[in-house]
Amino acid sequence: MTHAYTKVRQALCYGSATLGAAALAALIAAGSAAAAESHGIATAKAAAEHLAAGKADDPTVLKAAPINARRVFVYDPKHFAVLTQFYMIDGDTARVVGTADGGFLSNPVVASDGSFFGQASTVHERIARGKRTDYVELLDPQTNNPIADIELPNAPRFLVGTYPWMTALTPNNKTLLFYQFSPQPAVGVVDLAGKKFDRMIEVPDCYHIFPSSNDTFFMHCRDGSLLKVGIGAGGKSQTKRTEIFHKENEYLINHPAYSTKNGRLVWPTYTGKIFQIDLSSQEAKFLPAIEAFTDAEKKEGWAPGGWQQVAYHRESDRIFLLGDQRAASKHKAPSRFLFVIDAKTGKRINKIELKHEIDSVAVSQDAKPQLYALSTGDKALYIFDPETGKEVSSVNQLGAGPQVVMTSDM
Repeated sequence: MTHAYTKVRQALCYGSATLGAAALAALIAAGSAAAAESHGIATAKAAAEHLAAGKADDPTVLKAAPINARRVFVYDPKHFAVLTQFYMIDGDTARVVGTADGGFLSNPVVASDGSFFGQASTVHERIARGKRTDYVELLDPQTNNPIADIELPNAPRFLVGTYPWMTALTPNNKTLLFYQFSPQPAVGVVDLAGKKFDRMIEVPDCYHIFPSSNDTFFMHCRDGSLLKVGIGAGGKSQTKRTEIFHKENEYLINHPAYSTKNGRLVWPTYTGKIFQIDLSSQEAKFLPAIEAFTDAEKKEGWAPGGWQQVAYHRESDRIFLLGDQRAASKHKAPSRFLFVIDAKTGKRINKIELKHEIDSVAVSQDAKPQLYALSTGDKALYIFDPETGKEVSSVNQLGAGPQVVMTSDM
């Protein structure tokens, strides 16, 4: 891709196009001279003609199509750089339709109804030093323009951006909850409707946040139980522990799958034992555990692996688990296979050979879903048909090291 075409693509992907018609046309001409016309260049030409029809130097705001279940959000922490980036992708066309910048290890979230996406973020006034500002930013999914900017107190420390479910939205998308590691374990409550920080709720040594209602969430504790937390009115929260549901040596992966729509929590271990918990009743109902691999496969070294190793599709009640043959303690290494499992029966439905080193997986929540497989090494998102296992499209050049892939729970 030529430098000129790269500039054109950047202009089209960002919410505000800052190039005038003449400048944009010049870039297109330079790009066309060096490469055959592609879909992107054709789109840029159309944009230039649109600008030329009006005032040549007026900027134009380019809007993405209305969001649907196949809008994909890819977060690139850029190998722990101080500035990070979101990519918003249309799964139907396999095109980047927007980008947004973030601070150091920002915590991405996507509204379950698709009304916004955003992040809890951290920036410093001198990029990598100076006064620190923590804030929550919400963005419009069609323009990528900010619709809320909420500054947080200086105390919270939530640098866990590559771990989904350390920051979460309540089912009504009106409250954001974020985990604080220091100076003590706590959960921050941000009133998105009122656009203000509410309070911190002190919790014991428990992690991850799974909202089961607009005023209740669950966390996982070190003893193998869940902690139920009632946000409460007037700053009065209530907590209650569940039974212990896994043994001390059954180590859970860091990236479970959870649906706020039906309250299903799907949580594999390093060996492929999958715990399922139904939180829809505001109490924890522990379902029978599933073994993703047979004893023979475990002896051959088959185990889950990747960054986001598991995804869950509500309507079909299916689990998608990344796996490969690997040595012990290599559970963060990418996988080349995806195992499709019936969440109700535990029966394996399919084993898909992905033919790429995949780090993270997600699935759209429509009736005929798409499967999204993200490769950090390839800097690419591969899109599959989960029924046939066929790769149908891909999107490349996604930053420096994309790790997190998210969809709305529509």
